[in-house]
Amino acid sequence: MPAKPGESPASRGIPSKRSLWFDYGQLPMAVTARWEAEDFLKLVFPPQYQRAQYDIAVKLVHLLGEHEEIDGDELATWMQANGVPNSTLRNLVIPKLYRVGMVARERRNPTGQDLKDKRHRMVLKLSNRFGEALKHIGGEWVSLVETGRIKRKKTVESK
Repeated sequence: MPAKPGESPASRGIPSKRSLWFDYGQLPMAVTARWEAEDFLKLVFPPQYQRAQYDIAVKLVHLLGEHEEIDGDELATWMQANGVPNSTLRNLVIPKLYRVGMVARERRNPTGQDLKDKRHRMVLKLSNRFGEALKHIGGEWVSLVETGRIKRKKTVESK
């Protein structure tokens, strides 16, 4: 039902294509354990909600881990060999992995091709952006907490 003028629309929460499943008390692995690709992907594609996407993402990340990069032709061959639906992979899995920074997409201009020609080869590869972003977020949070503790300590000592 559309919202009336001046009213905000009904919330259905964060769209699944934009969210991470993160509950510190229920992480896929202990924070002291060595995590594997499957553990990280459980945060992006929670298997209890997105089983098909999770399974495809695990296969894709393992493929990308074995190769430095893959192009569209190699991806199509892999999809056919593994029975991976094109629409799920290209419309749901790759875009979400790209949005969260786990994979990078590039377009390559073949040698001798005119710059105005739009037929650029797509290449996929694993990316560090996911880890870098979470590291930055974590560092900023630690800094915020520590700053608050220091300020409270100074306030208590000055009284």
